[in-house]
Amino acid sequence: MEHHTAVETRGEGLVAHHNPPLTAPESARLWQVNLYYKMLYCVFKHFLSTCDDQDLRLHIEEALSMFEERINRSTEVLTEEGHPVPIGFTDNDLEPESPRLFTDLYYYYYILHMAQIGLQLNSMDLAHTTRKDVREFFTASVSSTMGYYNRFSDLMLEKGIYIRPPAVNIFKETDIVEKQDFLRGFLGKRRPLLELEINHLFSGIRNNVIGGLLATGFQQVAGSEQVRAYMARGTDISRKHADILNSVLQKEKIPAPMHSGVLLLDLTTPPFSDKLMMQHMVILTGIGIGNLANAMATSLRHDLGVSFTRLIGEAANYGEDGLNIMIENGWFEQPPRKIDPRDLAREQVH
Repeated sequence: MEHHTAVETRGEGLVAHHNPPLTAPESARLWQVNLYYKMLYCVFKHFLSTCDDQDLRLHIEEALSMFEERINRSTEVLTEEGHPVPIGFTDNDLEPESPRLFTDLYYYYYILHMAQIGLQLNSMDLAHTTRKDVREFFTASVSSTMGYYNRFSDLMLEKGIYIRPPAVNIFKETDIVEKQDFLRGFLGKRRPLLELEINHLFSGIRNNVIGGLLATGFQQVAGSEQVRAYMARGTDISRKHADILNSVLQKEKIPAPMHSGVLLLDLTTPPFSDKLMMQHMVILTGIGIGNLANAMATSLRHDLGVSFTRLIGEAANYGEDGLNIMIENGWFEQPPRKIDPRDLAREQVH
């Protein structure tokens, strides 16, 4: 793509109108978006071919249309700028004749979870971009994801399957903290949980239940023993983290609403390639670390901050081990990076 610059005089200043090259954040985020939605496109295609609920089918079809548009647009911008486009995932990573691994109820919980993640990621993408056409792309992504999330939430509420966060009694008047023991969490009397802290705990439980079930399903169908072992470890970590977070709510006598119904089926036919399943778990682990970091930064009771820090460390080790497995098997595509001058020097020598 050629970059044209026009300058017009406005008073005593100059205003430049130009189409600059992609910045590092713009290139990186377009690349990540392309890879991410290629992965989700395969997952949702399997959902569409196996779900029974007609309302759910319509929403899956809508999601697939959004994913396809985002893949095509990000590919177009990257290609025009001469930037690499990730190979990502294709129909080779999907077994079209595979029976369902999860029930429609799990599809609902999974899709809502991914829509919530989409709201987070699309907003961050927009906040880190500058060029007008890229901002317009991410603005449209934020808008369409918001609409989808609201419609899907309404559908789940209508069907009575939306798991609401707990509601608690609160003080009706504004108060000012006067003592340092407001932060206490280890010794002495602890203050009750703040509503924001309750939200972090509930969200962490819900996310670990959804991710843990995904890992359990992937463990059932993975072709490689190495991948099966990794998924089994993910199941154990998710269960452990959910139990730790739930124990805090239980001590406060706050119930953590949970699902009722069958979510995972006892099948062993893989719907996805090992490569796709590994990529999916590594991505979810990275997003989970970000959520835990946010919870740690905004939870004011000392014991909660320490607990979230411990969970971050364990999740980070798990994610790194997943990346090592992907690298070992040739499944990890290198994200965009700066050219190393030493590489250029070696090329000139040869």
